[in-house]
Amino acid sequence: MAIRPEKLILRCYGYKLGDRPFVGVCLDLNIAVEAEGMPELKRKMNDAIISYVDAVLDTDDKPSIALLMNRKAPLRDWMIYYLLKFVLKIKSLPPNFTFKEYIPIHLAHRC
Repeated sequence: MAIRPEKLILRCYGYKLGDRPFVGVCLDLNIAVEAEGMPELKRKMNDAIISYVDAVLDTDDKPSIALLMNRKAPLRDWMIYYLLKFVLKIKSLPPNFTFKEYIPIHLAHRC
């Protein structure tokens, strides 16, 4: 069975409200991180994704892997993501942004 390329891309977004830290959300794995800036947020998100996928693939409960790798964020987060994408197409809206992370393929061989 071939893996569809879109299954290797994880949809994420980040935002900043007032003086609070940036918040980032990975919609496909329901992971959230906080950081002081956008580059740090992307780095932390990448690290969190790698750590999560590594932990999932290390489980002895192999049937649970499919469920754990398809752990979607709540509807509210998806609505924010698509609203940000729409607004960003119309005008620039820093410091809010969407971005994509890629599933760390080097971990996939462990199954």
